[in-house]
Amino acid sequence: MNSIKAQMVIDYIKKMENVISGIDNVEDTNDIFELIIEIANIFQNEIPEIKNSILLRNGTEIRDANTVIGLLKLYLANNDIEYKEESEENRKIKRFWTAFMLWFETELVNLELLKEKYVRWDNWNGGTWYLDIDFDYEYKMYRGTNYPESLKRNDGNISDIKNFIEIAYKYWIKNDGKSHYDFTIEVNERLKIFKLPYRLQNGILRKQGYKTTYGIDKILNYRMFERKIRFSEDMINSRDLMEKKSALDFLIDSLQYLISTQEGNRAKQYSQLAATVDQNTNSKVYVVIKNELNELMKLSNEYFDIRHNDYLNASKQQREALNDSQFIEYLYNRAYALLYLLRLKQTIND
Repeated sequence: MNSIKAQMVIDYIKKMENVISGIDNVEDTNDIFELIIEIANIFQNEIPEIKNSILLRNGTEIRDANTVIGLLKLYLANNDIEYKEESEENRKIKRFWTAFMLWFETELVNLELLKEKYVRWDNWNGGTWYLDIDFDYEYKMYRGTNYPESLKRNDGNISDIKNFIEIAYKYWIKNDGKSHYDFTIEVNERLKIFKLPYRLQNGILRKQGYKTTYGIDKILNYRMFERKIRFSEDMINSRDLMEKKSALDFLIDSLQYLISTQEGNRAKQYSQLAATVDQNTNSKVYVVIKNELNELMKLSNEYFDIRHNDYLNASKQQREALNDSQFIEYLYNRAYALLYLLRLKQTIND
């Protein structure tokens, strides 16, 4: 089976699944039956079992649809092609984008958040504001690319959705604090409705991986510290191994920067940071934080190729390369949790 035919089968599986789930707003059983008949006719030579297995009677529409889906998947399997089920998160993303664009194109214009050049007034029928954005032009202007096909088709591409929202925040929304704040609230409310683990923060759509009720409300040093943390937060969500590795490098570099702001030798620096969490040097909390700082820096400087390109560590021992994405995420989240706590305490103490 060639790739074009395989994609055709996959597309029909998705259409059938969408019909069953009600995404296509099916009003009666005839819509389901018409799609089943269409599939049966198109694949009558490749999968003659479809016509022999469907009943097309009132009350059998779901059974017939599931039978067709099963036979299409079996056809792919018999040709050594795996059909990957759409994830629940991807379905949520699609539903979010459908609802978001309806809001963006119809309701946002009445909130007075968009710059004037992006809305148009029409006196017809009492007067109405309309969205007036040429998406292709705007993308070429600010990204050098065409408006993504994935957004037109609603493929559930969160990377392209992230890019759209960030462009809107930076270029289309009025450049004042209140407008940016109100737009952020609206976007985050819709993300919350669809239970997506993303939040718009300072114009950047971030995936929420770290669970906390406390927020960082102070920037210590943007260029040397905060910027690297933000880069790492975006890159750790990539599926690319090297980008995950870079995220870990940025984060450990940020931790090293915070350590370097303390006075004295390395041991004294660890002690001072641990004391920001608990000033009682005899407490278990103090000991845990100090030991964790020491352990994380040992992992980065002695065990693995984090931040350094040297083949050997200071003890002339080989430093291992990190090639396991899941283990990289473990190290990242371990370091992130410690760094987040230290940032919170730094904010409170200052």
